[in-house]
Amino acid sequence: MSDKVNGRAEFGIDVRRPGMLFAAVCQSPVFGGEIKFFDDVATKSVKGIEAIVKIPNGIAVVADSTWHAQQGLKSLKCEFEGGESANLDSSKVSAKFRATLDEMGKAELGDGKSLDVEYEMPYLHQATMEPMNCTAHVTSNSCEIWAPTQNQEDCMNAAKDVTGFSEDQILVHTTLLGGGFGRRGEKDFVTQALIVSKAIQKPVQVIWSREEDMQHGFYRPASMSRFQIDLSKDGLPTKWESQIAQTNYLSRFIPPLGWFDFDPLAVAATVHDYGMFPDHFYNVEGVHSEHTGVELGVPIGAWRAPPNSLNVFYTESVVDELANLVGQDPLDYRIRLIKNSPRVLEVLKQVAKQAGWGDSLPEGHGRGIGINEWFPLDENKTIVAQVVELSVSKRGKIKLHRVDCVVDCGLAVNPDSIKAQMEGAIVMGASATLFERITIKNGSVEESNFDDYRIARMKDIPKIEVSIVKSDSHPTGIGEPGAAPIVPAITNAIFAATGIRIRNLPIGKQKLV
Repeated sequence: MSDKVNGRAEFGIDVRRPGMLFAAVCQSPVFGGEIKFFDDVATKSVKGIEAIVKIPNGIAVVADSTWHAQQGLKSLKCEFEGGESANLDSSKVSAKFRATLDEMGKAELGDGKSLDVEYEMPYLHQATMEPMNCTAHVTSNSCEIWAPTQNQEDCMNAAKDVTGFSEDQILVHTTLLGGGFGRRGEKDFVTQALIVSKAIQKPVQVIWSREEDMQHGFYRPASMSRFQIDLSKDGLPTKWESQIAQTNYLSRFIPPLGWFDFDPLAVAATVHDYGMFPDHFYNVEGVHSEHTGVELGVPIGAWRAPPNSLNVFYTESVVDELANLVGQDPLDYRIRLIKNSPRVLEVLKQVAKQAGWGDSLPEGHGRGIGINEWFPLDENKTIVAQVVELSVSKRGKIKLHRVDCVVDCGLAVNPDSIKAQMEGAIVMGASATLFERITIKNGSVEESNFDDYRIARMKDIPKIEVSIVKSDSHPTGIGEPGAAPIVPAITNAIFAATGIRIRNLPIGKQKLV
């Protein structure tokens, strides 16, 4: 930590090698597009320019400094053509999702109380503070890589693909990450540095501009889900039909299966009929979940806690809607659904007590709750519950006042680190809930920097209180579970304060009065 404070810590953009050059890149604005034409006559006359190299879907300008490379790139005349996302826009994404849900068909609901709702979530960018970058040095018989990577194995594979070398000829150095959240698990920026270095036979550092970073990501999938639920006379679900339309994430890695990791309450990869949810803390009968993949040509990837960053919002919102439908307190209703998960029940009760659930609130205030169990397919799970207190002014302005968080991650090896992870996850999840989305127009990402891809600022973040359940059981993961439950906790609190149910994110400028 002291090295980060005094500047000695080495991040990817800090790497310097003897004789190193610098490269800026320009990539097709349409995903998968290729160069149709480029004119580099003016570029070659820019001060410091050393080379111009084609890369997948684009071109790199190499110079003696990043600034000169960027200036050279501005003078480059370049046209692109084709691409998988050509002519796509955000309205077409929503339309394709809804058409897909309709093709799956709606369920027949009974004559009693029932719920029939649709939810939608947007593409999200990881928005790391350090843009994508990599330094590579390819010689005639060796290769070194300095990369802020979450995936050293793919760096090695990229090097073997580009150079044809064996593993013993390749060395991968992992620097600190200026933010990752899954984006640095990809290898596109590593491949670019390797290609450029191989072409010029010198060490080179590729650094993306913020605009290239924002518009050429691997985004958290956009998604739409429909829920149709019948309730018994005592208010508990007797039939739970859920359908989801979105691009298959894990089909990138396991194409023959085409399956998507899932929280069974919210999404299934193929049609499943369960007597009740397998290994889920909510005991619900009559479950039938269906998922259909929708290919849109937009690259997708991990975004802190896939797939729970989607599914927990859906599930915890729907459970809140069911509680309201039968006139029960959202906390009490959840407790009724949790019959065989004592750890979850303990976390839920502890966070409710910590937050003062049930205590009176000023006018315009509301509390909301959300729970997450991570990883859903792992025997050793981390459990996180959060309660949000917020207010909505008479002009419809949201103010978050407090977030209470309780986490059970087994033995707490480093409590300070656990609290820091929870706080960071809460800030990231709240930012996505309130502001963030990637929109598509004419096949390209519209957002380009932090002026139009807004993230939460200090004034948007409330007091956060984190408590850790004392446990001697096996330690479990802590980096991802806190980002998901804050999302429904916020929207459920908005409903408690206003009676308005948020089913589409981000909240943005939706009317709350």
